[in-house]
Amino acid sequence: MDAPRRSVEVGPNGRILALSAAWFSDGARRRTDARRSGLCVECGKTLRSHRTPYCSRTCRWRFHGHYFWDSARSYVLFRDRYTCRVCRRRLKARELDVDHIVEIAVGGAALEYSNLQTVCRRCHREKTVRFLRSRSGAQGTLAASSPSV
Repeated sequence: MDAPRRSVEVGPNGRILALSAAWFSDGARRRTDARRSGLCVECGKTLRSHRTPYCSRTCRWRFHGHYFWDSARSYVLFRDRYTCRVCRRRLKARELDVDHIVEIAVGGAALEYSNLQTVCRRCHREKTVRFLRSRSGAQGTLAASSPSV
């Protein structure tokens, strides 16, 4: 299997030089090659059909998660310069999360760079708690306002 290319080229000063559009096209090329060769794009097992490049749901999940989320997360961390967008603290990557600005549960795009932001764990937890409280409050309001039969 070919090793995936880096999604971001970073200069010696840490600034982003170029975003590689080939990252996603590379994934598309690998899926097409897998269909043509009849081998799973993730594990290399024989495919049952040439309609899909994956031999199982597990391989599909692994492929997408390994390439697309990791690349999106890496890009967002680089883009935000390892700085929490809420409290503005600069931290190490292991202390940061990549958060969806508009939650997926309410229709936010899962892997759209414009819907992703870098946040520290504390700010992420606080944002999640606020979202869950507002959501449970909205459900309670809807239940109270619905007409009884």
